[in-house]
Amino acid sequence: MPESLILITTEVGAGEKVYKEVREKPEIQKAALITGQYDVMAIARAEDMEEIRKILMTEIRNIDGVRKTITNVVIE
Repeated sequence: MPESLILITTEVGAGEKVYKEVREKPEIQKAALITGQYDVMAIARAEDMEEIRKILMTEIRNIDGVRKTITNVVIE
């Protein structure tokens, strides 16, 4: 089952709202508010890479307050 680490940059003040919405997605195994360059991190797991792409492109990126995402595919 493919996994990816998604790093999310939010608009100022939107971190907690974005975090709460991300963690409610069924494909998200773990989500956390973090410090540093990114505001939220999430680990997604899905049946295939197309499903991970869908989660990212149609669900996470459309959350109000998300400014930028970086997705890292887990290879081992």
